[in-house]
Amino acid sequence: MIKTYQKIVAVLILLVVIVACSTEKNTLINRTYHGTTARYNGYFNANELIRQGITSYRTSLKEDYYSILKIDPLPNETEVIGLYPSIDTAIVKCTKVIQNHSMPSNDRPSQKKEEHNAWIDENWTTVGIASFYRRDYDAAMKNFMFVKKFYSNDPSIYVGELWMAKTNMELGKLTDAGFNIANLEKAISEQEEGGAKKEKSAKSKKSSKKSKKEEEVAEVPKSIRFDFEKTKAEFALRKQNPQDAIKYLEASLKFAKKQTDKARVHFILGQLNESIGNREEAKKQYGLTLKYNAPYEMHFNARLKRAFMGGDEKVKKELLKMLRDAKNAQFKDQIYYALADIELQNSNKPLAVEYLTKSAFYSTANTRQKGMAYEKLGNMSFADRNYVSAQKYYDSCATVIDDTYPNAEGIRSKADKLADLVAAVETANFEDSVQRIALMGEDERIKFVENVIKKKKEEAERLKRLEAEKLRQLQENQNSFAETNGSGSKWYFNNAKTRSEGFDEFRKMWGPRENEDNWRRSDKTVLLPIINEEEDTAAVDSKEIAVEKKDSMSVDQLMADVPLTDSALSASKTRLLDALYAAGVIYKDQLNEPDLAAKQFNAVLSKEAVCETDMSAAFQLYKMYNESKPEIANPSKDHILTLYPNSDYANYLRDPDYFVKRKERDALAEQEYVKVLERYNRGLYYPVISKAEDVIANEKDNQFRSKYMLLKAMCLGQTTSNKQELLPVLNQVLTEYPGTPEETRAKEMISIIQNGYSANIEMDYSKKSPYTFNDEVPQWVIVFLDKSEGVSTAKTKVSDFNKEFFSRDKLKVSSKIFGDDQSILLVQEFPTDLKATEYIRVYKATRKHLLDLQNAKIVVITQENMKILFERKDVKEYEDFFDEFY
Repeated sequence: MIKTYQKIVAVLILLVVIVACSTEKNTLINRTYHGTTARYNGYFNANELIRQGITSYRTSLKEDYYSILKIDPLPNETEVIGLYPSIDTAIVKCTKVIQNHSMPSNDRPSQKKEEHNAWIDENWTTVGIASFYRRDYDAAMKNFMFVKKFYSNDPSIYVGELWMAKTNMELGKLTDAGFNIANLEKAISEQEEGGAKKEKSAKSKKSSKKSKKEEEVAEVPKSIRFDFEKTKAEFALRKQNPQDAIKYLEASLKFAKKQTDKARVHFILGQLNESIGNREEAKKQYGLTLKYNAPYEMHFNARLKRAFMGGDEKVKKELLKMLRDAKNAQFKDQIYYALADIELQNSNKPLAVEYLTKSAFYSTANTRQKGMAYEKLGNMSFADRNYVSAQKYYDSCATVIDDTYPNAEGIRSKADKLADLVAAVETANFEDSVQRIALMGEDERIKFVENVIKKKKEEAERLKRLEAEKLRQLQENQNSFAETNGSGSKWYFNNAKTRSEGFDEFRKMWGPRENEDNWRRSDKTVLLPIINEEEDTAAVDSKEIAVEKKDSMSVDQLMADVPLTDSALSASKTRLLDALYAAGVIYKDQLNEPDLAAKQFNAVLSKEAVCETDMSAAFQLYKMYNESKPEIANPSKDHILTLYPNSDYANYLRDPDYFVKRKERDALAEQEYVKVLERYNRGLYYPVISKAEDVIANEKDNQFRSKYMLLKAMCLGQTTSNKQELLPVLNQVLTEYPGTPEETRAKEMISIIQNGYSANIEMDYSKKSPYTFNDEVPQWVIVFLDKSEGVSTAKTKVSDFNKEFFSRDKLKVSSKIFGDDQSILLVQEFPTDLKATEYIRVYKATRKHLLDLQNAKIVVITQENMKILFERKDVKEYEDFFDEFY
């Protein structure tokens, strides 16, 4: 009897299920069945997948606390690839629900007049949200527009409106986003004006409403108010209106439920208030951040930024306390930087420099912070007019920063501009020091060099101890961080990511080092000291003299660059004068430092060398002080008139209009040269030769003299069959005008005379590609396999890759033989060339499933072009076509 009863119940349940499966009947049992399935199998599960994917992304995201945090961080084109599996699965789930559980059937959505399943609209919206996170903004917008149009009297239209605003902002359509926001604000305003109604279950209300076909206006869901206020704040920031963004973020706090959300909003409010100069409010908001649960790094930065907002003794003590906390081991660089900022506010530069140096020292992984420390040290040195030191700091900064660093180009420009000054100053110091050593007696010189060797060895030992201490401190810092984060017990060599990070940190700390014993040792370079003019002792700055890598230094090695012969000493003196003059010009023209420039120019004059550099230095002093300090300018003028009476500078000092008149003469010379050139073009070679010989012999200062020489040679080439007669004229050009375009042309002519012409081969520009570009037909992708790659294995790899990252495209993978021993895989097909190129981009960026096949040659091709490729079997030819058109 019991068994019979159980069978009857089972049959009845089966009949109920069968009846409930129908999507064409609008009964309670049908609505309940399909609504429950749509809610949990589609909407709930899909949203869980999206939530897990976005949460995973944001948890692993490395926030940039040096910039204003993103209100809602979104993955970029590369990062979103890792979210494809979860997002695509969510889309598939909701799509199946819409297809199988719409009431009535969703075969023709445009012809449907009503929907009896209360959860279908949420599935449409979820597909749109998933497409938004996938960066497929066109598909997202279509879903939101459909919801807005078809479910016009449902709370889902407000959810769709909100996400339409987000989508339009990502597309750069700020005007359209503004309309979406205005629509939502209007709906909220009308709802509030109509009076707050007692909140009821949204879904039960929808079900009742739809079953009774009521026409009342749907309410804006309270669940979207927090997101809506944040979206308004994001819109204000994109319109560059931080004050409105602050207002909207403050309003959003009323609707925030999670502590992490509140902490993030308060932190961003602190950053925004800081950006507009409201330091007190910023300090308050950073303090409020600490009240809520948030990632430790956010709490740390809140404390640090709060310290920046007010640098009193209390804040300084707090920073020093943070410095001793093992949890802050990885943040020591930032703490020292904040301490340096406080000391600068208190005008304590020496201690600020010490803290900044420590900040750079502990910045082993945070290149941004290291760059900031170096930049501030450079700025301080620049302000103190210590330009050599400033250049070295700027150069160190430029070495560690990337293009995203604020004012990166400006810093590199400063380093480059000051580099010439540093080179000039160090060259001058070096040449002056070796000349002083050269003037010593032989015994004195040897004794001096031996003393240098002794000091160098002591310095090498000191540096060795410093490097060992540096390694010890950095290791302690790393160990403190590892212990705090509970990673001290993990086996390093089993973790590929940890090994990679460790390698990068080693390179940043020590630079490129060979895998060898004694790797800590620097390249064996020795430094000759610079002799101080007053104390006659070794100075700090010096120029490196490269020698072989040996463990010991010898007297001969150190004496290698000491100018002991007359010719070497003369060359050293020339280099010294040039370096002093170059430094003076940079001080004067680039840095606007007349006093420092005058010091360099006077140093040139003190050498009493009669040369062009000496004359130029005197003229620079005359021009600098002619009007302000005649007592300096007049001796410089007399110096030029006495030692260089026939120079252009002397002529200018006698006649201030000299260069104007010379310019006029040059203009006349140019007109005359043009006339002579016209005669040459008309074939009047002998008159041209006569004029050229006159200019060459009598007008040494004619700016076209070298051109007249070439013109004479070309005329001789036209009038004589013996081309050897041209050589004396062409060799004269080489002798008198080295390094000019005329010298280059003369060399070419001499080569032709001596070696003859090279063969002329006509270029063939008529050759065209056999392939044609057609973006209106389906596109295929070809993967060329290496001989070592098994076809079946490769096919499985690509198929697995397609299933995970392109599951919605239903791609087919097949294999073919190309040529005698080449195999290929065909992936088909893509509706547009953009879809195909996007596939290749993701393919090349993803190692998962593909492994080494990720590096295989891969191209897009149409079916017609593939036929041609198989006929010609010239892969390089098609690659050229692919690079040009795809």
